[in-house]
Amino acid sequence: MTIPLIRQRLRREWQSKGAWRTFRFLASRVFRGWKSVVYEADLEIPRAPSEWGPDETIEALGPDEIDAAITPALTAFLGGDGPENLDGVREGNRLFLISAGGMLLHCGYILFRTRQTKLIGESGEPPVIACCFTSPTARGRGLYRKALNAELCFLRDRGYKRVVIETDPENTASRKGIEAAGFRLIRRVRSWIVLNRLVLQRSVEPSGSYWRILFL
Repeated sequence: MTIPLIRQRLRREWQSKGAWRTFRFLASRVFRGWKSVVYEADLEIPRAPSEWGPDETIEALGPDEIDAAITPALTAFLGGDGPENLDGVREGNRLFLISAGGMLLHCGYILFRTRQTKLIGESGEPPVIACCFTSPTARGRGLYRKALNAELCFLRDRGYKRVVIETDPENTASRKGIEAAGFRLIRRVRSWIVLNRLVLQRSVEPSGSYWRILFL
């Protein structure tokens, strides 16, 4: 991340979260622990399109559509990380939105080039589904599963063979949605990150347990 982008991120953190939470954000960039469970999906397996309710719609926004789609309601729905994630969409990622009756219900991103691939133990650059959120009022309707299936179909239509997704090991609801969409667990990852660059990582996979040192 360049100096101007760092300044921009700090300004957003200060404005949206205040002094104490900004200090905690800075401290987390000095040293932090991180854990995750990682799933993959085989995009060569045929899958049926998602079936939506009468009022439900999904749209995929890329670099050409994102700026015209931004509204105060969307900005609020995407939360504090929204501006940074939207910059990624402008650079080629995709934002998926589910709405009904003019209300935003769910969002999720496909990341095509991200440092996160190393953090989840991937040596290549598969697409990563990330930053998914469902409105509390819309939970329990299977929207997460249907959105993931739509994203898998999107990638399959564009020739991709494999996609990965990660979540917190203790996020039971997220894990159920991921597994219901046809993903399979491939590893558990624990990382210790120094200065947001140096990573000591332990990965537990079916073939064994591995330690790695990474540079982001």
